[in-house]
Amino acid sequence: MTAAAVLISACSFEPVPPCPEIRIDAATASLTEFKQGSGRALEDVKYQAEIVSFEGTCQFDDGGVEAVMDIDMIVTGGPAVQPGSVDLYYFVAIPRFFPNPDGKKIFNRTYKIRAGGARRERITESNVRIFLPLEDRLTAAGYDIYLGFQLTDEQLRYNRSRTQ
Repeated sequence: MTAAAVLISACSFEPVPPCPEIRIDAATASLTEFKQGSGRALEDVKYQAEIVSFEGTCQFDDGGVEAVMDIDMIVTGGPAVQPGSVDLYYFVAIPRFFPNPDGKKIFNRTYKIRAGGARRERITESNVRIFLPLEDRLTAAGYDIYLGFQLTDEQLRYNRSRTQ
């Protein structure tokens, strides 16, 4: 019993540093793709995608912290949907690093819309990784990480017009 107590007391328990805060950016959490032309009514929607949730962990090393996430999206075909592949570009951004290009990483998920594609489907992007260099591990909680779709200016204006 004494040997076990000595072994336990010899272990050094350091506080576990907190992970960075991960958030879904409200302005870019959804993507609406319209058919060609100027129509922006419901019947003009090819498909919609939305980032709905995520799960994340972080792993520290001497150089910083790596955030590892699984990101859940829902894709819904609209009335103007056409079967085929679509590219969903999404980002992981760290505003504190702006304007450094390392502050934002853009990913691509190809999604195949099937014939009769006006249906709703949940997809998961697994094992999405981003590294944050840190001088002090305890500062990780001071960094915010944002998830969103990489939108065109027109798509961003559309999203903002729906929330006003």
